[in-house]
Amino acid sequence: KQWYQRRVRGKNVTLSDLSGKYIGLYFSASWCGDCQQYTPELVKIYNVIHANKNWEIIWVTCDHEEKAADKYFKEMPWIRLRWSEKDTRGKSMFKLSKQNYIPAVTMIDLDYNVINPECSNLITLEPQDFPWAKGFL
Repeated sequence: KQWYQRRVRGKNVTLSDLSGKYIGLYFSASWCGDCQQYTPELVKIYNVIHANKNWEIIWVTCDHEEKAADKYFKEMPWIRLRWSEKDTRGKSMFKLSKQNYIPAVTMIDLDYNVINPECSNLITLEPQDFPWAKGFL
């Protein structure tokens, strides 16, 4: 089943399409001031390293309204979890982050293991330390 969606041309993506890539699950929302500040920084880092490091981000919205999520997603170059999956798969994914706040980024390795449940600060402070498993393994 295709449950991820890429912004570019609306191409659907499956988990098998992400094989061989590190995955960052990015939890944020349009109404969150900290997210609005963090997202442009994450976009800059993603644009520099995602192709060379085999890194993909899946955005998991915490928005309350689909229209707001769609508008906010236009600022992001990565893929997202479908709106229809946010209350099921999205909530399950957020539990992996072991956090109660957003923005949050959970890093997953090539074998789909969580290597850092919350590394949003590491990404911006130490982008050279990709995949940000430091202190977790």
